[in-house]
Amino acid sequence: MNFLGNFNKIGTLDVSHFKHLLDQLTPEHWLEDTQRQRRYEVHRQTQSIGIVYDYDFRHANPTIQPSFRLFEPALMPAVKLIAAHFDDTDEGVSLAQEYGPGYCIRANLVSLNPGGRIEPHQDKNFSLTHSHRIHIPLVTNPLAKFDVGGEIRYLMEGEVIEINNRRTHSVINESNSSRIHLIIDWVIAGQQCCCAAKTHPNSPCNPEACLQTDRLNIPCTCYEI
Repeated sequence: MNFLGNFNKIGTLDVSHFKHLLDQLTPEHWLEDTQRQRRYEVHRQTQSIGIVYDYDFRHANPTIQPSFRLFEPALMPAVKLIAAHFDDTDEGVSLAQEYGPGYCIRANLVSLNPGGRIEPHQDKNFSLTHSHRIHIPLVTNPLAKFDVGGEIRYLMEGEVIEINNRRTHSVINESNSSRIHLIIDWVIAGQQCCCAAKTHPNSPCNPEACLQTDRLNIPCTCYEI
């Protein structure tokens, strides 16, 4: 989702429970599903574990993956914090009355290899551009740097940070240890994208109406740096 800025801190979270669960994983757990790495070149140097995830990138009715049972107790505090942040705004309250409460459409654990990088890219499908992408570092170090829109930051453990995934973003891990983030995509039901008023003023956001801006065929200039 586009917003004014590159990073937006939502809050902080005690991630000790998550780290305890991560310690129980074996290297084989991270290799059980490699479709994300095979499908997207920029993610070739990562491993991931889907908790709530669908390969069709649907925008509603997400699939709960088998790993959810293990991670649910650690995941729920993050979900509650994010829900409170978005649902307690005037917009959130108004939209919830008409469309229902916000929801988590995706939750994934993503490990970036030692010395690895995620090359510069912009997210380009309907659900990714119409949800709020939130990173929570679980295992990190100062040599793991996140670049969004030319602003480079080290995201500290337990920070709950929304990134502007409509802007070009990349990651580099110059350390000799893996960097692991929990990534949550949050949907505010009924929320319009920033381009809606100029590209489809008389219709709600949907994959057809938003196709040209989602695919960057019509560049979004709503929030210039």
